[in-house]
Order: sequence, then structure tokens, then C-alpha cells
Amino acid sequence: MRTPLPGGVRLAVAAALFTASALGLTAAPAAAAEHRPVPADVPRWYLALGDSLAAGYQTTPDGGRVVGRGYAQDIARVLGERAAARHRPFDFTDLGCPGETTGTMANGGCPWPHPWTDSQLAAAERFLREHRKDRVLVTIDIGANDVNRCASGGTIDLPCALQGIATAGRGLSDILGRLRAAAGPHARIVGMNLYDPFLAAWLTGEQGRATAAASLPLSHALNAAIGIADAAHGVPTADVARAFDTDELRPVPFNGARVPLNVARIMQWTNMARGDIHANDAGYQVIADTFLAKL
Repeated sequence: MRTPLPGGVRLAVAAALFTASALGLTAAPAAAAEHRPVPADVPRWYLALGDSLAAGYQTTPDGGRVVGRGYAQDIARVLGERAAARHRPFDFTDLGCPGETTGTMANGGCPWPHPWTDSQLAAAERFLREHRKDRVLVTIDIGANDVNRCASGGTIDLPCALQGIATAGRGLSDILGRLRAAAGPHARIVGMNLYDPFLAAWLTGEQGRATAAASLPLSHALNAAIGIADAAHGVPTADVARAFDTDELRPVPFNGARVPLNVARIMQWTNMARGDIHANDAGYQVIADTFLAKL
């Protein structure tokens, strides 16, 4: 059920696919969902790293904003309950910083107030070295802000997006290499790919449908870059894109109309109804469950 695109958009999408392939970023077919048994052990420490999603940022209906109500908190609650059932200690540290890019994560400069004086990555390295002998779980999401700036006003800046995807892939690989070097033998790192909030443009009319369609190959390229970086460092990737039905185009009922399922998911599980790309409580729980399926 793909909406026909204007000629210029078709060329842009084709260029995106060609360039992503040339960079080695062609997305692989989605693997079947994994359902592994819950391990007999649970981590002693859980360290959440990344951007606003890791920080649990979202807006509220009254125009406010909250931090600390996201997937990391959902994961920590489950792991804490498992640890308590086994009478074992458990602690949770969240270093996620809203607005973080791969560059600021590595070099410092996150625009949100934060407790470290250098960079989130340096703080994470210190944490991992301090707990080198412990069983530590690390989750990480980063790279969205390398690309999000390229979509504004209902349009996508294709050269900007392609450059952002390449930057995100290289930056994530460097970050994972440093985390691996600092982590002890009992540490486990799990990454995630991303949902596509710009699918919400589908609801705004013909041009919005073209923008939504154009966002999909770029989303595929970004998630492929994340997956390649994760795989290069032996890091499993929680398939959040699949959990959000990013490629499901079959029409479903939504608010009295019929829309593609991927559009409905974005409207149900994020705050895009008020222009906020962040997940809502339900969406963060979906992300948490996708991570937990990897543990």
C-alpha cells in the first residue's frame, strides 16, 4: 500500500538506497523474534547509556516534560524484581542525556544538564572499570540525533540525512569499542535500533505521505548502520523497529479512518500527536520488552 511519490521524491529515495548500499549500510531482512529462557542469574548492576530515549524523556499533555520515565526504568523494575526474588542485590544507574549525539557522547557537550564533567562515555568507562569484576548489564541507544536534525518542516534533507547516518555508524562503533575495552568479563552490552517517528507525516496529506514514504529507506539505512556497528563488537541489537511494525503497510482502523499499521503504531506508542518524537509510556514499555527478550 505504498502511496505513489512525486518524481523528485522517487529520485531522492532511490539515491538514498544507492548511497546507503555504497556505504555498506543495506539493511538485512528482519530475523524471527527471539524467545529465550530467562537466565538463572541477573545482573548486579544495570547501566543505561544513550540519548533522550535512554533518559526516559517525554512531553506531557499539559505542555510539560518529564525525564526518568522510559524504557530503562521499565527494564530496571523487572530486573530489580528478579533480583529481589533471588535475594540478590541490584542497582541501576542511568547516564542517558537528552540531545546526545554520537559526537557529544564521546567528546562531551550534551545540551541537557548532566552530572559528569567530561563526557557520558568517559563516565561510563569509569563505571565499568570500577565494576570490572561484577555482572553488569549495559543498554545503549545513540545515533538518532545525528539524523533527526535533517527532517524539519515536513521535508527531509537527503544529503544531511545520509551524512548523519554515516556519522552515527562510525560514532557508535567507536563508542562500543571503548565500552568493550573498559568492561569486565561479566559485562553484557545490548544495543537497539530505532522506530521511525516521521511516519506520522502520513496523516498530514499528500505531501506528508510522500515524506513518510521517503523516511522509510533512510530509517532502514540508519538501522543497518547501527546493526553493523553492534555486530562488529559482538553486541546484540534489540529490534525496536520491528516491534513498532515499521515496515507493515497493511491498512488498519485508526481514529475513524484506515491508515498503514506502521503509522498507527507511531501514533499509539509515541507523542507525535503533539509533535514529540519520543515514546510515550506504552511505547517505552514496548522498547523495554524488546530489550528484555534479548536477555
